[in-house]
Amino acid sequence: MSNLINETAAAEMLGLSVHWLRRKRWSGGGIPFIKVGDGGAVRYRKEDIEAYIGDRVRNSTSDNSARQQH
Repeated sequence: MSNLINETAAAEMLGLSVHWLRRKRWSGGGIPFIKVGDGGAVRYRKEDIEAYIGDRVRNSTSDNSARQQH
């Protein structure tokens, strides 16, 4: 499970705030997460973060669709 990272490391990887990650966990539409342990510590898988980033690649500012694979 070495590919699990905490929310601070995930936020740094994304260039976003921990608050953004917490808000998305509450409202939905964010990155899949894992709750571990009795205290419910939140962890993210690196591959889920990378997939989230990859899904947001665009070719122009007017491009609203996901990047097409060539």
